[in-house]
Amino acid sequence: MPNRVRTKNPIRFRNYGDSPLSPATPGKRKLLLQLAQELQEMMIESMEGLGVSRKEQMAAYRRASKGLGGKERPSTRLMDRISGIADLLSSWRRDRRYLQADGSPRVLPVSGKGASLESLAKKFVPDMSVTEVLTAVTRHGEATAYQGDKVALVGGSVLLTPKTAEMALAFLVNRIRRVSKTVLHNASLPEGNKGHGRFERHVFGVLSEREFNEYARIMRTQLQDLCDRAESGLELAADKKGRKRKACGIGIFVFRDD
Repeated sequence: MPNRVRTKNPIRFRNYGDSPLSPATPGKRKLLLQLAQELQEMMIESMEGLGVSRKEQMAAYRRASKGLGGKERPSTRLMDRISGIADLLSSWRRDRRYLQADGSPRVLPVSGKGASLESLAKKFVPDMSVTEVLTAVTRHGEATAYQGDKVALVGGSVLLTPKTAEMALAFLVNRIRRVSKTVLHNASLPEGNKGHGRFERHVFGVLSEREFNEYARIMRTQLQDLCDRAESGLELAADKKGRKRKACGIGIFVFRDD
């Protein structure tokens, strides 16, 4: 029996009157529908770029509109492993049990109890074998096999995700979901209600391709440092008393309007 179609109630906007930054009242609905069409066109083009035809997209849309997918999130299955491996690498760089006296990551035995890759795998990705984890951290992370039965973390905790269509779409789904929830949350607050919204800011500029490439190269190191500090802050802020938790954090990307 098909799942019941789920509907989302629109935000009850509490901002009254027209703004010079948006059109007069008679044109608002038309503009809203034009923007909705622009969003649909953007998603169609994005999925075409990932190899999903318009016919397949229409079939997926019909299934979604009928609620046939239920609450299942296929993207979660893919993202859980990525997040788990990323957390594993981060713990390897931060947990004192996996560090040398000078603070650098220890060379770990692949298998065994105590400080080993197998112990990290059981904690962060229990559904993966230690062989799969070794392949993941050496192929997509900055780790390298060492002396046959050991593994060394030779760089940072950055994880390069597999270049596959399904992984790219899973990332797109998650990022759109998180950006959407932030935008809708902030839009639901009364206008002028400062300090209660979730931080959201874009920085714009106009650069040539050469200038942009240099800018992106310089910003990479700075943004990586910011992410490392933000990650440490999340660990310190975590409530250890077992309260109900939900995933949270920050998302940063460098863009160019091509």
